[in-house]
Amino acid sequence: MLYVTTRGKYDAFTAARTMNLDRGPDGGLFIPFRLPQLTRDEIIALGSKTFGQNVADILNLFFSTRLSGWDVDMTIGRSPVKYRSMNYRIIVSEQWHNMDRNFNRIVYALAQRLHPDGDTIGAPSNWVQTAIRIAVLFGMYGELLRTEQIKVDTTLDVAAASGTFAAPMAAWYARKMGLPMGTIICGCNENSAPWDLLHRGELDTDALAVETNTPEGDLPLPPDLERLIGETCGSEEALNYFWSCTEGCTYAPDENACEAMRKGMFAAVVSRVRVETIIPGVYRTNKYILDPYAALAYGALSDYRARTGGSGMALLLAEKSPLCSGDAVAKILRISEAELKQRLSEV
Repeated sequence: MLYVTTRGKYDAFTAARTMNLDRGPDGGLFIPFRLPQLTRDEIIALGSKTFGQNVADILNLFFSTRLSGWDVDMTIGRSPVKYRSMNYRIIVSEQWHNMDRNFNRIVYALAQRLHPDGDTIGAPSNWVQTAIRIAVLFGMYGELLRTEQIKVDTTLDVAAASGTFAAPMAAWYARKMGLPMGTIICGCNENSAPWDLLHRGELDTDALAVETNTPEGDLPLPPDLERLIGETCGSEEALNYFWSCTEGCTYAPDENACEAMRKGMFAAVVSRVRVETIIPGVYRTNKYILDPYAALAYGALSDYRARTGGSGMALLLAEKSPLCSGDAVAKILRISEAELKQRLSEV
């Protein structure tokens, strides 16, 4: 499979190049030259395969590898993702069932399995991380079909915390490849770049980071926003964004570009105070404990439904165990960390 960059028009790069570098020679992020498309029959077939096999099949498309489902299972386990149904037609995807209680463990492990140098590599490249997220989404959809939690052709809205914007962008790619996904909902903290771009139509590229209780989202300019701009509006618009960032001025694309970026996307700002009310509120109504990042996604999903009246099924991506922020979550719930562990073990 070949790749270009968000800022380039003509040069093509191999998958091996994307595995070793975050950006191309022109500074742009790597994007697929031609994104694979799955047919409806292939989407239906996801439900007849294991999670590991579905993940392997998608990664093989991106990197021309020959991973098997067994390879994936041996690398990240047979059940690295678990599902919890909540009220209001929400399915929480717990992507943290590993020794680190963090989805990054899955990303790093699969990246090492993909890379010819194995565990000698450092942090996975930007595109490798995105591709793994895409593959896991296909694995999750197949698992939900296989366990009859959803039906064939069920469209799922997807809610995720903003972070680097990698999770929303992975959902964007999965939808474009044919996965039945509705609106992609991005939960921002007070560092609201995705909301500013999608809803205000402009972005202050010289903004300072605001410290919050979700520090991985404290990014004034999430790097994967450039991938959304390049994929929806082309390389010239990505270059406009780059020059705005270089000059530290406001990036203000025209209305056509804004509409292209907004299509099927939604962002909401969920404040620190609101995160601290969502976590106990969800526990009272569902006996379920969200970590602060999943609370961002939950708050954004609630805002989306309030604004649009939507009530379709939604997949909420939870990438960290509440124990990763155990002291903060316990304090919000007004319990001890020991009691928090006990409650989580009872779910």
